[in-house]
Amino acid sequence: MMSRDAYVKRLKEQLDRWNGEIDRLEARSKQPLAQAKKVYARQLDDLREQQAQLQRQLAELQRASEHAWTHIQTGAEKAWKALDASVKKAWSEFD
Repeated sequence: MMSRDAYVKRLKEQLDRWNGEIDRLEARSKQPLAQAKKVYARQLDDLREQQAQLQRQLAELQRASEHAWTHIQTGAEKAWKALDASVKKAWSEFD
């Protein structure tokens, strides 16, 4: 099993990568026609909310005791997978 510190580091690194991807998606969303911009804006809003949720999970993991963090890890894993899937889906739709 991964230690809390290693898990938090891994989560932070992935979150940083997603932050960059979301920023690039946002830049791309400003290029298409007005109709498509609305769709992109909605997707970006959803991505930002998922991103914020994962950041809250990360903060909770960092505050958790060594014993309690494993329980919190389950929620973080779900948020991680959801954001990963959403970023991939957004890229496939933006291309």
